Amino acid sequence: MGKKHRGFIITILLLVLALAGCSTKFSQASNQSGSSDKKLVKVNFGVDTAAGGSLQFRIAKEKGIFKKYGIDAQLSNFAYGIDTINAMLVGRTETGIAADYALLNSLNKGDVTVVSTLTRTTKEKGEETQLFANGNIKDAKDLKGKKLGVAKGTVYEYVWSKYLEKNKISEDDIQYVPYSTPDEAIVGLQKGNIDAVWIGGALTDKFKKVDGVKEIADLNDSGVKINSYFVVQSSFVKQNPEVVTNTLKALDEAVKYVDSHKEETAKLAFKELKVPEDDAHKDLERNNYVIGLTKADVEHLENMKEWLKDKKLLKQDYDLKSKIDVAPIKKAVPKSVDYK
Repeated sequence: MGKKHRGFIITILLLVLALAGCSTKFSQASNQSGSSDKKLVKVNFGVDTAAGGSLQFRIAKEKGIFKKYGIDAQLSNFAYGIDTINAMLVGRTETGIAADYALLNSLNKGDVTVVSTLTRTTKEKGEETQLFANGNIKDAKDLKGKKLGVAKGTVYEYVWSKYLEKNKISEDDIQYVPYSTPDEAIVGLQKGNIDAVWIGGALTDKFKKVDGVKEIADLNDSGVKINSYFVVQSSFVKQNPEVVTNTLKALDEAVKYVDSHKEETAKLAFKELKVPEDDAHKDLERNNYVIGLTKADVEHLENMKEWLKDKKLLKQDYDLKSKIDVAPIKKAVPKSVDYK
């Protein structure tokens, strides 16, 4: 064989090898990309459309933070946090959120584990939950013999009880008037069927416009704090501990993102919930988003649970500590945990 033929064959062989290498690299890249997609674990999160709208969850999905931690996040919208718990209990979601009062009334219903705190009341946030009163009511002592509006089954039952207790007013000396919606409470104030009512968040602006109504106290005056918590199906936590840990890592990153990108978050609130951006900004200032679990967070739940028991509002008792799993949050954000 001549030199030209040998050179030609060698060139062809080198070309074939090069193409094979490129093909292998392309195949590996495709497989890696495909395996990355396959590694995503689908998690159905129950989120609320009221009480702040779960914006840390929405940002985590919108900005790809969940995906960064290997989670294919599906967000299922419900009106209130308690609805997310109910959905979780029947298997519609793997996770839920709830404020302390509603949560404590649900922990005895089944497959529920607390894995983190989501919001905590600060002094500034406490100032945004206000006690509005009608007519000649100027302070707590004027509440004797009055009709006090309360949304049954909510934390405001607890707030009223503690506020009256702090001001040495017996519940025998007042009349509770239940209402279902804030609009119903407004009508009650206007018609004189309700003399005073606790209201929080962006709704306070609406109540301030009611003729003859004034603020006489805020949540700090009751000595009560309102926290909310993140819960996951107990079975899901046991079977997918790494997924729960990664979820908490993603939410921690999302909380930091929300804190430094309030305008962008407010725009997302309008896009997904049709909440006016100005109102969303106010809620972002009021809501103290956190990821963590402290002794104080758990003591808060223990104290409220004892009150529920004393008032015979807890239908079935349970061991609160058995409903808390601190392992995922310790792995995800260890500096935010001091509960053991």
